[in-house]
Amino acid sequence: MKSDLPPLNWLKTFEVAARLLNFSAAGRELNMTQSAVSQQIRLLEHHLGEPLFNRQHRRVTLTNSGMAYLPVVQSAIERLQRSTVDIFAPISKGQLVLEVNMAFAWGWLAPRLNGFCSRYPGLGVQLYHSNWERDWGSQGIDIAIRHGDGDWPGYVTRPLLRPQLKPYCGSQLARLIQEPVDLLSLPLIEVIGTRRSWKDWFECAGIADPGTVLKHKVDSVAMAIQMAQSGLGVFLGYEDFIAATRFNNYLAAPFDISVETPDNYYLIYSDSRPLSKSAAVFEEWFLQEMQLT
Repeated sequence: MKSDLPPLNWLKTFEVAARLLNFSAAGRELNMTQSAVSQQIRLLEHHLGEPLFNRQHRRVTLTNSGMAYLPVVQSAIERLQRSTVDIFAPISKGQLVLEVNMAFAWGWLAPRLNGFCSRYPGLGVQLYHSNWERDWGSQGIDIAIRHGDGDWPGYVTRPLLRPQLKPYCGSQLARLIQEPVDLLSLPLIEVIGTRRSWKDWFECAGIADPGTVLKHKVDSVAMAIQMAQSGLGVFLGYEDFIAATRFNNYLAAPFDISVETPDNYYLIYSDSRPLSKSAAVFEEWFLQEMQLT
């Protein structure tokens, strides 16, 4: 195999032919003859040093190498197309790919996204939800809003809230709570993976040993909010987040006692490449909406 990359037109021809598994159909899509498609595929195979297709009577299939190479080529072409649009096309023809923590997307971003899209009509938005590090995408994400401790090498990170948690529950339940000790008789909702627990909050409230308390454990803040809103129990939430979302209409904090946490919501993006045009205008709009500018 030669060390230099094969010509882009060969790769494009391979992608179409491999996707359709038909050289004649590939020729129609590419506005080429079937023989020209076949010739470019053979040149590419010669360049790479092994076959990409199994040629059978009136039928082609991908070899193992062809199956492995197809997603690589597709990803490279897609990224090249997107980057070309990001750099040279007007924002109105761009595409913004966001990855947003589920609770933040549901509570804060979704009600405001129409305002962003109205400011930049024609800009397409592609949004993915995430909760845990295992959910985080590494390819094709322009900008993200994640929850955690912010220790993510290779990323620019900007904290979005004051790192303090306080109890929240449904408004009706909040009216029945008088003292912090009252929480010991209520179900407590705990989000798995957070670095501050109810034990930490009770210590701040002057209750060193809360004893055995009924707890419901969930894997997302979004679920904890829904459960508390329904009257099922009490959870620890960020005051800045609740106040800035529609959840403020359904939840109440029975006490103004907070526990500091190393976690936060962060606006993040890669520090190894500049923001695309669409990501740059989103960052500007987002920080204005969050009143962080």
